[in-house]
Amino acid sequence: MYSQAQHHPGKPKRKEQSRTRLAKAKMISVATPMFAEKGYGATSISEIEIKANVKRGMLVYHFKTKRNLWMEVADRVFAPVAKRWEEKSQGSLAQHKSPKEKVEILIRDYVRTAAQFPEIGRFYNKESSEASWRLEYLVTNYLKPEKNYLEQINAETLWQDPRDLFHWYYILYSSCSAIFSSAPECRLQFGINCLDKEIIEYHADILVDLLLSKMRKTS
Repeated sequence: MYSQAQHHPGKPKRKEQSRTRLAKAKMISVATPMFAEKGYGATSISEIEIKANVKRGMLVYHFKTKRNLWMEVADRVFAPVAKRWEEKSQGSLAQHKSPKEKVEILIRDYVRTAAQFPEIGRFYNKESSEASWRLEYLVTNYLKPEKNYLEQINAETLWQDPRDLFHWYYILYSSCSAIFSSAPECRLQFGINCLDKEIIEYHADILVDLLLSKMRKTS
């Protein structure tokens, strides 16, 4: 008796979708440290494809351009941080009326976030050193909302001198993230794993004391 083979049109499509997701994920994964360490201009499409072990032309096939891939990488790096920032601003930060309490929470959370995502510091340092469409993308989508929130706290008279906020903003970024983005150097110089939980919390304690000292004098 002749038995007609059953066709499952959905299965090949699902397999293709799975392969597509895997190839895209591999390219995003290998491109992240390359963009953060070498920079956008020094990272070639062919290098990404070779390191991701995908066929030539796959980057253009999946992302159309290197620019689109960079934006996906930037979103992968900064979106989790932006989400945590938004949750804090609507949650524990909103519950504290004191500007100092809000800033202390921000410092501690930013230190923990920088330790969890050390590529943030490397990525930010690479792109913030020169004007480009990439810096505009980061500022518009991720950095400006954080600055705006600090300005909102500033409106609560935490800083009496407007220059304090400007300097404090950059001190916050560099002091919170530099130690974690330089973890290999820290281990060589001091023999310390700066990603250890105890070190992370102690670093937060030190920064709270340092960064709030100016505010205590002026508020």
